[in-house]
Parts: sequence; structure tokens; C-alpha cells
Amino acid sequence: MEILAWLWWALLWVLSLWWSLIWFLISGWVSTFLQVLIVVAVIYVLKFGWRRAPFEMLRHARTSGRMFWNWLRAKETMGGGREVGVKEVVRLVRTKEFGDINVSTLMSLLMIGGVIWLSVP
Repeated sequence: MEILAWLWWALLWVLSLWWSLIWFLISGWVSTFLQVLIVVAVIYVLKFGWRRAPFEMLRHARTSGRMFWNWLRAKETMGGGREVGVKEVVRLVRTKEFGDINVSTLMSLLMIGGVIWLSVP
């Protein structure tokens, strides 16, 4: 009978480990989603004012929701709700020219330059 208690304990331990991992992931996703939602709400309030912002957020949420639902259904709609088949995407490759630099590299170089500038007496 003691072996059943040990097996029960092991099963509960594995389940609690899985539940802890799942809860950790879900709580991270929920908190990230809420933070993004707060930033978007602040942007809307600054752009439209606190009285008009909720209506604009709802209007854009409906449009985005419709676009997301169509993406899930893998159909694209045009203007009046006409369905259009998915077309082949043509990708244009742009070569970098001398002097092209992205913002991340620029900020890193500025930070390194600032540290060097501050370290020189």
C-alpha cells in the first residue's frame, strides 16, 4: 500500500511541476499583453483626448479584430467584403549601399562613443 502512496506523490509532483510551468508562461503572456494594452491606451489618450480615446480604440479594435479573424481563416477581403484568393508574394531584395546603418547599430556606436568620451580624463 505504501508503493501506491509513493506513486501518487510522484504523480502529484509531476503535475504540480507542469502546472507551475504553464502558469509561469501564461502569467508572463498576460502581463505582457496588459502592458502593451496600457501603452496603446496612453497613446490613444494623448492623441485623441480622454473622452474620444475609448471610442477610437473600440473602432480600431473592431477593424484589427476583423483583420485578425480573416488572417485566421486564411482569406483576404477587399473593400466590400469580396473574398480574394491569396496571390504569390514577390519579394524585392534591396542591397545595402555604403553608409547604410540601422538604428540599433547607430545607438550602440553612440553608447560606446559616450562611454569612451566619459572615460577620457
